Amino acid sequence: MTTTLMDRFVRWNLDFDGDLYGRDERERLRWYEAVTVSFQLQAIVVPWAATALVWTVGEPAAWPLLILLAVFLVPIGFSSIYVQSRRVDTTPRVWSRKRLLISTLLGAPYVAFGIGFLYHAYPESDVWRSALVGSLIGLAAGAVIQAVQTRRVRRRDAQLVGDDD
Repeated sequence: MTTTLMDRFVRWNLDFDGDLYGRDERERLRWYEAVTVSFQLQAIVVPWAATALVWTVGEPAAWPLLILLAVFLVPIGFSSIYVQSRRVDTTPRVWSRKRLLISTLLGAPYVAFGIGFLYHAYPESDVWRSALVGSLIGLAAGAVIQAVQTRRVRRRDAQLVGDDD
């Protein structure tokens, strides 16, 4: 397998040969757990804070917050690309209440921010109403696509289990 720039960056960041994340595997695991929890909290709290600010402060905050959220998506995108490059199947087999709650907490602020941004950045326009309708259509389409993918994964897993007999 070819070592990519992403691979080198990840290895440097994880500091496998150093003690940045502890001196042994137990300490390293605890750091990784803490970083994961921190990442998820930031992924929820920062977009909600930006959403609250765009709705309360209005137009003066709209563009700087849009830039902030765009930059904030870079490490999230990097993480997703890295995991997929490692052939990790990220399609859920079951949509539990917890997964639905976390997915809603992660996704909803971007929709609310986008509508608030359009409402305040373009006050003379009704484009925010179109964005609201588009968001609802996108939510419905996304739910259907996710349901199809989840069903496909469950069928594939059932076939693999059936092949063992």
